[in-house]
Amino acid sequence: MNVKVFRLNSGEEIITRFEEHANHVTFKDPAILIPMKEGQIGIMPWLIYTKASQGINVPNTFIAFSVEPLDEMKQQYDASLNRGIVTPSKSVKNTSSPLKLTMD
Repeated sequence: MNVKVFRLNSGEEIITRFEEHANHVTFKDPAILIPMKEGQIGIMPWLIYTKASQGINVPNTFIAFSVEPLDEMKQQYDASLNRGIVTPSKSVKNTSSPLKLTMD
């Protein structure tokens, strides 16, 4: 299953496995990306108090856009599923953004 980062109209950025449908996208194992100190990004399961990991249908009208994550971000997402908030421990160089993915 593919992994993408979805920007919702609410401003939330969700990294997730997904299935596209005519009027909605089903997020599976969604995690929210959280800006942390010093340009770091944390990954935390989205709606951890629910069964959202089994799949949540998000109407297309709630999605602003979607993009492919950096390979390092995808690897960190795969490693962090269902483990709570994760702050990666190594730096990811992305010259197009002032934010850096780091892992401690």
